[in-house]
Amino acid sequence: MYRPFKISSRLEIDKNGACFLNARRVELLRLIHAKGSILAASKVLRMSYQQAWAVIKDINATASLPVVSRQRGGTHGGGATLTPFGLRLIARYEALQMRYSQYIAEMDTELQELCAI
Repeated sequence: MYRPFKISSRLEIDKNGACFLNARRVELLRLIHAKGSILAASKVLRMSYQQAWAVIKDINATASLPVVSRQRGGTHGGGATLTPFGLRLIARYEALQMRYSQYIAEMDTELQELCAI
């Protein structure tokens, strides 16, 4: 069926008018958790390390608790890990995203019904 109209929207959580979490920021957090490194995560997202680090600093400054913990390099190398709060934040965002996607799909179905009249 041809669908000329479609509802399109993305979930973004703002705090004081600035982006706190969105899909790209959450993906960065997921990759840091999986790879143990901000640099490795930024490479997967094709983002500069400086940009990734700026996003992490912003998230940590905005959140009520630290989200990412960073270790500087040394004899054992550096790295980054998500804090328990950071892991809970990702889980909550994903739950909200699932409910949000379901709501958008319902609205899109209603739009298709309206346009069929």
